[in-house]
Amino acid sequence: MDIKDLNAFISKNKNNVEQKMLREKCNGRSSRTRPRDPDEIKILDYLCQKNWEEAEASGKIKYLSERVWYYEFD
Repeated sequence: MDIKDLNAFISKNKNNVEQKMLREKCNGRSSRTRPRDPDEIKILDYLCQKNWEEAEASGKIKYLSERVWYYEFD
């Protein structure tokens, strides 16, 4: 196989490969590409703290030692 054959093979299959890549990319959840807004960070931190406090109040979190916890998921 020389370079002309290789280029012809690539050109022939390029559209199929690109379509397959796009289909496979769309199946999964895309990763985050932009940084979070500072207000969004504050809101998410607040929501996480509230969830933790509710789990503590309902007894879902057990402190086994100072650095070991047990969290009961639903």
